Amino acid sequence: MPDQTAMRSFGAMGTRFECVLAAFDRPVHRTEAAAMAEEAEFLVRDWHGRLTVFEPASAVSVINDLAFRRPVSLDPELFDLLARCLDYTRATGGRFDITVGALMHAHGFRSGKPGVPDAAWGADLVRLERAGSTVRFLDPGLRIDLGAIAKGFVLDLIREDFNAMGVASALVHGGTSSVLAIGSRPDGSAWRVRAMPDDPDAPVLHLTNEALSVSAPSGRVVASQPHIMDPAAGCPAVDPADAACVAGPSAEVCEAWSTALVIDPSLTADLPDGYRSLIRKGSAWRSSVAASVCSPGSCPSPR
Repeated sequence: MPDQTAMRSFGAMGTRFECVLAAFDRPVHRTEAAAMAEEAEFLVRDWHGRLTVFEPASAVSVINDLAFRRPVSLDPELFDLLARCLDYTRATGGRFDITVGALMHAHGFRSGKPGVPDAAWGADLVRLERAGSTVRFLDPGLRIDLGAIAKGFVLDLIREDFNAMGVASALVHGGTSSVLAIGSRPDGSAWRVRAMPDDPDAPVLHLTNEALSVSAPSGRVVASQPHIMDPAAGCPAVDPADAACVAGPSAEVCEAWSTALVIDPSLTADLPDGYRSLIRKGSAWRSSVAASVCSPGSCPSPR
């Protein structure tokens, strides 16, 4: 394989994406490699414009504005994404739920005045009709907010595009908490990714054709409350894990489950086949693969 690489970084979805294309399964000129990286940026920016809750013209904002009054037509990709999100809600016992939009606003994690009196939430208030590819809300106070799963969704789309383009080795991340490893490194070794880059004692995972998502209550805090919402309680998570990391084939699935596990680590036993987790509570990391408790810096790197 030719020794050509391309790198690109850009801001989108409230964070910074970085993309490194390291090797290809066919001869690729440097300018073509750069164009591939640029295509990834275009894809992320396009979906950012459709999925953000901060732009009134986005598809999600239109859904939130109209779906109680009438069914809203969706394109097939967005319909399927919302359908999968409802499936994740069922699989995680309600711990992952994109209908927490009004709760995020009510607790001050979105723009505007906190304290929405008509806040409603719950996946049972969403109706998807596949025959017409429409979505409808059953309560006027319901709002969806895709949050971090939007990053996982676009990372999976990037992988599909890169595979079709002949990218054999690449690493893409969105804000370091959402990571996609395509293939292995050019020397054949796995991509090594630290679970929490700012913590030198955090475990390092070995990723080959896998994604990684990290959820943590630190970061955005309002009135000493974490930004991770517990749909079961209707408020910010109480006593969440310090961090939950999930690795596996799909970045989207990793995002849903890392959010659920940071709220309720006991859900580790319900992880889908092919996925594994690392959860930190206090100074210890627990690995779902090794079934052991690890002190900082000593946790195994599950393969």
